[in-house]
Amino acid sequence: MELLSREEKIPKEIDVVVYSAEITNGYVFRQIFELYDKLVIEGIPVYFKESGITIRTGTSSSRDSMKLISDIEIYTDDIINYYLNEDLATIKRTEDQSPCYIEELNINTVKSVFKSIAKSNSVRIYKTTLSDDVFIEIKGLTTEHSRLSTSKYRKVHYDISEYQDESEKPNLKIEISQFCTTMKGMTRGDAEYTSFKVFPDGMMIEGRNGTGSITKDMKWGNVPITQDPNIEVDVDRSSYFETKVSSSSIKALTKISSMSTYSIIKIISFRDGLLRLNHKIGDFGEHNIYLVDNS
Repeated sequence: MELLSREEKIPKEIDVVVYSAEITNGYVFRQIFELYDKLVIEGIPVYFKESGITIRTGTSSSRDSMKLISDIEIYTDDIINYYLNEDLATIKRTEDQSPCYIEELNINTVKSVFKSIAKSNSVRIYKTTLSDDVFIEIKGLTTEHSRLSTSKYRKVHYDISEYQDESEKPNLKIEISQFCTTMKGMTRGDAEYTSFKVFPDGMMIEGRNGTGSITKDMKWGNVPITQDPNIEVDVDRSSYFETKVSSSSIKALTKISSMSTYSIIKIISFRDGLLRLNHKIGDFGEHNIYLVDNS
């Protein structure tokens, strides 16, 4: 048998980085997935692109007339050491599209790893060609190494095209902590859904039970009101746009302030059954929540 000489090397597979991103505010990054846990969303598609990272998922179901779509953008300009190997991308570069690597994560796996991320931690997430797993580095005084098993990507199209024609100018802006406190109040009692009535520069929300009776309400901005709570104001139906939101989505909305504690939430609605909420995510991203009501 012929032996290899010292000069000859046994060829080894090269470990090539597919993508890598480091987020300094790891705790806020963790809160994104806390929201998805509240929404009972198991599969979370993550899109690594040249411009940054997109996470788009939702509660969309043909059996549910009230739906929520979460669209998160994490920008490369606001995170450090972002890298995408476009030669290894799931979607290759063409004249019409940029390269993109698609990963699908399972919420239960993410929860078990991310629960140790504290407020002082940064997080690096990356993948190499030697494993199907996603590697996680949780950095603090020491560095904790973990990995996430991935799932087969399930191609689900969350259509937000109906929102493309809307005005970027919000109907109103609300302090995000105040908004979430109100959402928490709406979860108490027997409200079956919450009605968002958006005026040109104001909003009224009403928790309603199975019979349609109001259980709780709240108003912001310029809304027709009366000083006597026992007198109901007859509001012109054409003066506002209404979107009904399920109780499960309302419970999830109580979590969004932890993504951006000292921020605002923008309310945008231009027709019945369509409502967009927009807020910042820490110092590195933006979150659009699309609420659809086909009831």
